[in-house]
Amino acid sequence: MARGKRERQWAVLRRCLAIIRRAQRGPATWKELVDAVLWQDPEAYGGTQDKALHRRLENDLRRIREELLVDLYYDRQAGGYIIRDAWLPLLDLPDDDLATIAWLEEMFGLESPQHDEVHALLDKLRLYLGPERLAVIERSRTALTVNLRQRDEDEISPAVWDGLTRALSQRRRVEFMYLSPQYEDGQPRRHVVDPYDRTFDTARGHYYLRAYCRCADTPGGLEEPHCYITYRVGRILDLKVLPQKLSPVSPAAPRYEVVYELAPQVARLGVSRQPEIEIHEVEQRDDGSALVRGETDSVFWAVQSLLHYGPNCRVVGGPEMVREMRAVVQGMAKVYEGN
Repeated sequence: MARGKRERQWAVLRRCLAIIRRAQRGPATWKELVDAVLWQDPEAYGGTQDKALHRRLENDLRRIREELLVDLYYDRQAGGYIIRDAWLPLLDLPDDDLATIAWLEEMFGLESPQHDEVHALLDKLRLYLGPERLAVIERSRTALTVNLRQRDEDEISPAVWDGLTRALSQRRRVEFMYLSPQYEDGQPRRHVVDPYDRTFDTARGHYYLRAYCRCADTPGGLEEPHCYITYRVGRILDLKVLPQKLSPVSPAAPRYEVVYELAPQVARLGVSRQPEIEIHEVEQRDDGSALVRGETDSVFWAVQSLLHYGPNCRVVGGPEMVREMRAVVQGMAKVYEGN
């Protein structure tokens, strides 16, 4: 009798592992989870159908959450069951492999080919690793940055740096005071954000944090922008790591159309990639000029990127891009007219 009971327990475990493996592949409907179990063992659910089958799957999902400590729930945004978190790590890797993950994260910057695909894969691996192993990745990234790139020109508080490292490795929300040059009073203001990536910009000489801003204090009061903002780490003060864990499905970023013309002087031999702009189409014209179409999730940084072309670039499309570029150029014109 005891032997039969043990075999039933192993059968339950095999079903749960099949469900977890299918969820690791991507969002799955309840039928796709059932199919994954039945593909492994056609008799796993004893031929039950409809409501009875649905009930048995729900029981297995409950076991996965309560016994295996894997938060596997239906997510409306993703359109299926996903693993939101894994309190019991589902993956472990040797230190050398973790160092390779850190290297890939550093080398595949925004301007790199296949950036989104590479980082999507690395994010999946991070989700299934335990916090102590994620900390190894962050330490490896820090060592790589120190060895391969110049240090930030800002003075970054060790408490801010260590707090960000902990938040990124544990995938937790943070709160901090941010000193933005946008406001003339020079006062730092509170921001609550979901941190996703900390990178070093060699051209600008600073570390930046890409984060999804949940709320921020402004001179006009509390705002909830719910958009991605790139923060300069050297301007972050009094950082606190909050208990809220980040969803494995990062919030969708608003995308803005970008259309610009390049003069023949800079376009005859091809159009360069811009780290802040995803280029979709390049139309080479007979006179050597080019019309470039793409999109960005940061109008500010896209405009900054195009400014290096000077008068050889004209933004002609994307209302947000045209408005921002016009404001910047008119502001510069006032400065030089004044001189």
